[in-house]
Amino acid sequence: MVAQVTMLDDLRTIVGDKHARPPDGSQRLAVDGMNPQAVVEPGSYEEVGAVMRYADEARLAVIPLGGGTQRHTGNLPARYELALSLSRLDQIIEHEPADLTVTCQSGISVQELQRRLRLNGQRVPFDLSPRQQASVGGVLATNTNGPSRAASGALRDFTIGMRVVTADGRITRAGGKVVKNVAGYDLCKLYIGSLGTLGVIVEATFKVMPIAACERSVTLRVPGAWDACALATELYRRGLALSHVQLSSTRNDRDNGWLLEIGLAGSDGAVERSENEIASLAPGANARPASAGGSATERFSSEDFDGSSLLCRFSVLPTRLAAFIGEVQRLETPDIVAAPATGVVRAAWPETDEAMIVERGREIAASHSATCVVERCSPELKQRVDVFGEPPPAFELMHRVKQQFDPKGILSPGRFVGRL
Repeated sequence: MVAQVTMLDDLRTIVGDKHARPPDGSQRLAVDGMNPQAVVEPGSYEEVGAVMRYADEARLAVIPLGGGTQRHTGNLPARYELALSLSRLDQIIEHEPADLTVTCQSGISVQELQRRLRLNGQRVPFDLSPRQQASVGGVLATNTNGPSRAASGALRDFTIGMRVVTADGRITRAGGKVVKNVAGYDLCKLYIGSLGTLGVIVEATFKVMPIAACERSVTLRVPGAWDACALATELYRRGLALSHVQLSSTRNDRDNGWLLEIGLAGSDGAVERSENEIASLAPGANARPASAGGSATERFSSEDFDGSSLLCRFSVLPTRLAAFIGEVQRLETPDIVAAPATGVVRAAWPETDEAMIVERGREIAASHSATCVVERCSPELKQRVDVFGEPPPAFELMHRVKQQFDPKGILSPGRFVGRL
C-alpha cells in the first residue's frame, strides 16, 4: 500500500497542491463509516484520467463523489483509499435549445443545471427534492428516479451520451449529442446505476423538455391505500395532464389516512380540465381536499433519515400495490411513500430491529413477486446482508463485465450487486 505522504505528493503533481489533501476528519467523505487516505479534486478530464492511471498502477481503491447525497447507497466498500471529488467539473459544455439537448459536466448540481436551463424555458426531467444538492453524476451513478418517471421517463430514457474515464485512465465516449445516435448496445444504460464500479462519469448529454405553461398540485386525503391506488389508476386511465402521482403516509399521521399528491402540468386548458375531473372523481374514493404541508418527495428525501435509520425500496406490480402496502404497513408501521403508476414503494423506520425488518420485508416482497433493496441502513447490517438481495440469474455475466471494465477491482470495490 502506498504511504499517505507519498500518495499526496504524487497526486499533487497531477492536480496541484490545492487539490490533493488528507481528509479533514469530518464525515463528509465517509462511506459507511470508512474514510479515505486522501482526497483529490481534478479540474479536467485529462486530470481524472491521470489520477485513475496512478490509482490503477498503485492498486488504490477509488470512490467517485459528487454532492455526496447518496453515499449511503450500496454495499460496504471492500476498500477505500482515495476519494475522487468531481466538484470542480461543474460546467455546462453545450446547450442547444432548438435541438432540445444539453451537455454538462458531472460535478454540476442538478439544481444549478435546472436554474440555467430555466433561462430558456427548459428543464431536464430529474425528480429530486429542492433541498437535495445532488450532482448530475451522482444521480446517474445511483439511478435516482422519482414519481414523475411515469410521465417523463427514467434516467436511461433521456440520457443520450456520456464521457467516462475508465479504471486505467482512458477517456471514452458512449452515445452522442443528438437524440438518434446509438448503433448497437447503448453503454449509457450500463453506466447508469452502476455506483461508479465500471467507470467515472465526467460528462453527460440529456434530452431536455419545455417547462409546462401551467403547473399545479392537488393533494387529497384518502382513507385507505386501496381507495388511493384505485383513484390513481383511474386518473392515469383518463389521460389527464399528470406530471406525477404519489401516495404517502407517516406513522404520526396514520389515523388521518393517506395523502395522494397529484402533480399537473401542461396547457392552462389541460390542467383546468384535469382539476375538474379530479374533483368529480374524488367523492367516489371518499377523498377530500387536504393541505400536504410540503410534498411527499421532500418529506421522504434521504436527507431526512440519520445513519441509524432503515430505508427500503420495493418494486411491485402496480396492480398489487395496495395489497403489498397493507402487508408492509404491519411491519412496525413505517413511513411509506409510493408511486402508484410504477409500483415503487419506499418504507422508512426511524429505529427498529433492522435485520428482522429486512428479512420479513424480503419475505413479503417474494410473496408478491416484488424486489427489495435496502437503500439505507447501519454499516453493521451491511456486514451481514447484501443490500441488493440475492444475486440475480445474470450475476455471472455482471461479474465478467466488471472484470472487463475494472480488472484490478479499484473502482468502488464491493459496493454493487453481489459485492462486485
